[in-house]
Amino acid sequence: MTKHFQLLCLGLFFSTVAFSQFDCQNGRFSYEIFNSTITSDVTYGSAYNVNGQNQSLELDIYQPQGDTAVARPLLIMAHGGSFIGGSKTGTDVVFICQKFAKMGYVVASIEYRLGFGGFLPTEESATNAVYRATGDMRAAVRFFRGTVENGNPYKIDPDYIFAGGVSAGAFMALHLAYLDEVNEIPPSVDTTALGGIQGNSGNLGYSSEVRAIVNLCGAIGDTSWINTGDIPCLSMHGTNDGTVPYGSDVITVLFIPLMEIDGSESVARRMDNLGIENTFVSWPNTDHVPFVSSLAYQDSVFQFMVPFLRDQINCEETQPSGFASIGNEAGWFPNPANDLIQFNAKNGIDFIQISDLVGKVVLSETRNAELSGQISLSHLPNGLYNLFYKENGKQKRILIAVAH
Repeated sequence: MTKHFQLLCLGLFFSTVAFSQFDCQNGRFSYEIFNSTITSDVTYGSAYNVNGQNQSLELDIYQPQGDTAVARPLLIMAHGGSFIGGSKTGTDVVFICQKFAKMGYVVASIEYRLGFGGFLPTEESATNAVYRATGDMRAAVRFFRGTVENGNPYKIDPDYIFAGGVSAGAFMALHLAYLDEVNEIPPSVDTTALGGIQGNSGNLGYSSEVRAIVNLCGAIGDTSWINTGDIPCLSMHGTNDGTVPYGSDVITVLFIPLMEIDGSESVARRMDNLGIENTFVSWPNTDHVPFVSSLAYQDSVFQFMVPFLRDQINCEETQPSGFASIGNEAGWFPNPANDLIQFNAKNGIDFIQISDLVGKVVLSETRNAELSGQISLSHLPNGLYNLFYKENGKQKRILIAVAH
């Protein structure tokens, strides 16, 4: 089943499934029902870096505090930084790690080998940098599968491992998932130094396969590496990204044009054509990784990551008592909307507020427990908005798209 959602033509995609091997009750995997703990600087492998030095590779593990589940899904995240910087404790990934640990996942933020070598990057050195880092992510996946056979101290389910990343980290997730055949390895990759498909960062003998990936503003070297039957992907990308191409274009590092690569829009189009399950979130008129500096865009990341991963573990959304729900209970339609959006509410709506993704309130109205009604959107520019409403004393929210 293909799921393709650009925000200018947004549909509802909260799936309902019949069975999960996980306990999905009382808000697990949908809400923050735990506190999170962190175990820092766990060594998961080692390999020679671009300077010829043997580098120990470490990761931080976020877990739900007090959780009694004996097998939990694992999400492995990689930070951004153009393969020359960034950190496993960077703000681009930590907010995701903390959020999903509080929801019941085990989450790992990994460091990986950085650098291109030489004075300035070239197409060859950049390709090797991506391949080198992807090998490290594969080693991290294998590390966790190895722990399962050694007492499973992190209580993970090895059949439900996901990989994701931001910018450079998203490159790694995409290449881990879809650069999976020897004949796909670019000729410029030094496989003698970097190893074959699996890399040489450690933990060989375990599988590095994952169940699905999350691509936040990343790209892949060639979408032809994506083939029928490949794993699902959630992609999010700004249409005005000046760092990583939104579609297929030449990428520039340190002001040097290096090579043409395929961004999230091209990845989604390829997957649609092949019938591969995927969700594509297109942020209109936004630059690179907008969620790093915007709580509103962080919220947008969660509104799509949460149900995407919940789908992959076959969980329905459940709501713990006392939590305001996020969804479309009031029957808002159509969505996307043109000049009007309407509602049919079971309990009557008392208040409506619409804000853009940077938090600016663009509409605020008081209603008198209305069971049905409509709102004019004709004055709003095309784009994505948060619509908050109060029904039966509870504040709720949906994501709406305006497309005149």
